[in-house]
Amino acid sequence: MAPTSESIVKRGNYGIKLTKYEYKHGKYVKYWWSYKHNSPEKFLIIFVEVKHHKKYVAKKEWTKKYGNYKGHGKTDLHAIRGKPGKYVIRIVKYDDHDYVYDESKPFWYKDYDYKDDYDDEYDDEYDDY
Repeated sequence: MAPTSESIVKRGNYGIKLTKYEYKHGKYVKYWWSYKHNSPEKFLIIFVEVKHHKKYVAKKEWTKKYGNYKGHGKTDLHAIRGKPGKYVIRIVKYDDHDYVYDESKPFWYKDYDYKDDYDDEYDDEYDDY
């Protein structure tokens, strides 16, 4: 595995752990997490470009929305559209993108992979971050 930016981030110890993820070329990233009773109520899923450490917010998640100390989600690739490179997804603190709960292994995103099948109204969802 290639080196990531782990040395420049703070690690959280709230027990939110990325248990699995699935990158579907040009479509989406699915992810699953586990948590503990003292985990924060919400967190962000962000894409981090490995070489330059650029961060792109993908989605806000509610930690305990499914119960049973597990959760899952899915996000499209809109946040990194037009920005090909090697990425990881990170679970980070809602108000501090450098406070990392967990991180995936790297995957390659190529711009020609992107499939533009989202609705224009979906674009407004990202304006709040």
